[in-house]
This record gives sequence, structure tokens and C-alpha cells, in this order.
Amino acid sequence: MIAKVHIVEDSALKTMNISLFLKENFPFFSNIEISGSYQSAIRAITETKPDLIILDMTLPTFDRKPNTREGRMRPLGGYDLMHKMDFRSISAHVIVVTQLETFGEGDEEISFSEVTSRCKRDFPNIFCGSVYYDQSGMNWQSELKKLVQIVLDKIEKQ
Repeated sequence: MIAKVHIVEDSALKTMNISLFLKENFPFFSNIEISGSYQSAIRAITETKPDLIILDMTLPTFDRKPNTREGRMRPLGGYDLMHKMDFRSISAHVIVVTQLETFGEGDEEISFSEVTSRCKRDFPNIFCGSVYYDQSGMNWQSELKKLVQIVLDKIEKQ
């Protein structure tokens, strides 16, 4: 089985770690696409129609480039992206991988578990789960592996 995979992540280190992890554990993921912002991700996902999206929750509006602005940070950019996917009937499986425990500020602050619950409720057809990414730990890898395997099982049954 060859599945199209797209990583949406603005941290180069986290992107590299996730990409290496996927290639080591799922070698048939031969072509992993990467986007670094909300705008580039929605464009790429619409064009390539991946089977699986590994999605960060907090994203800049535009890709980061030297000596340019990337627009505002979107604390729930991953949620916004899933909303846009739902609106456009893009049916890729989505796993959120984030290293933040809270999103937003003040009255609009939301916890990791709350955002996971909201995604389950609002995007039941595409959202497959969330992984808390701890750069120094290995727990994220076992959680991600388990969720990717669930997605692969769903893809095989289609």
C-alpha cells in the first residue's frame, strides 16, 4: 500500500523528526509532501488530495521566508484548515501532532484535550486523533504509530 502523506508544520526540526519517523516505520510512504503554513497547506492539499495529513495546530498564515513577514500566527490554524477541508469536501485522514498544551490567549484559551474533543465533534469524518509531541520524549512516536496504523486500516477497507 502506498499512501500520499502531507505534513503541515512550520518547525523545520519537528518536520524532520516526523518525516524520519514515518519513513522508518512506514517505508512505503515514499513521497511525503510538506507545507509550512495555512495558505500553502490548503493550496497543496486541494491539488494533491493526500490520504493522510499530519497537522500542526498552531500555524502561520503564510510560509516563512527570509526578511519577509509570514502573516499572523493562527493559534488554531490546524482547526481552521480542517474546517476549510470540510467545506471543500476534502476527505483526507488527519492526525494532529502538536507540542503545545494550550492554544490562544485569555478568554479564548483552549487546552490540548479541549481542542481534541472539538475536532472529534466537528470533523468526525476526517479527524483521527491528536498526539502531544514532546521533542525530548519518545511517547509521541508510539502514539503516532498507533494512529497511522488505524488510518492505514481504514484506507485498506475503502
